Amino acid sequence: MDPSFLLAFPLLLALSTPCNACNCKIEHPQTYYCTSDIVILADILGPGNNTITRQGFRVNVIKVLKAPRSTPRIHDIYSPISWKDCGYKLRTTQQSLLLIAGYLRGGTLRFTRCHLVYFWYRLTREQKRGFEGAYRTGCKCAIQPCLLCWHDCPQPDLGECVWKQKDCNYKIWEGNLSLYSMCVPTDTGVCKWTHIQKDYQYQASTPATSLFTRT
Repeated sequence: MDPSFLLAFPLLLALSTPCNACNCKIEHPQTYYCTSDIVILADILGPGNNTITRQGFRVNVIKVLKAPRSTPRIHDIYSPISWKDCGYKLRTTQQSLLLIAGYLRGGTLRFTRCHLVYFWYRLTREQKRGFEGAYRTGCKCAIQPCLLCWHDCPQPDLGECVWKQKDCNYKIWEGNLSLYSMCVPTDTGVCKWTHIQKDYQYQASTPATSLFTRT
């Protein structure tokens, strides 16, 4: 995989383009995982039933990567109808193997363009391991972007890792910290960057995977 490969078009729009009230910023992959109520790997099958303010999308959930234990079976996900409210737009009739992160309301998955919607095959091997559970071990740490690249990055607090990208370019994921690393607490409680290892031990965050996997 080319480390500087641009984000998928919908995600690029979501993370880099301000539009009226919707202005999103890119986050480290671990931050998306840790700050989302639910993370799934799914196929978007097409439009679903809409509510007054939200558009529905029919999905086939292949795997749940993060969710509360009480989460019911998911057949539909919802995003704001209005573009200015960061509503997601389906640009093809079907999108397969999408990593989708969002929040839960009344047992339904809701998301906006500011949440993560990304093609699974474009992730690095290490990022996949992260979303499969490794990132969860670092959710007590905060990842802070270094936005003043013409100066030295500020020293992080004990519970933080500083995330720096070349030339302050936060429109794509590139470099070791974004593509291959996670921020986790050490034995002393200080948060540090570490490479996501192949044999990294983690426990699935939702044991009832049979409720969500493809049938």
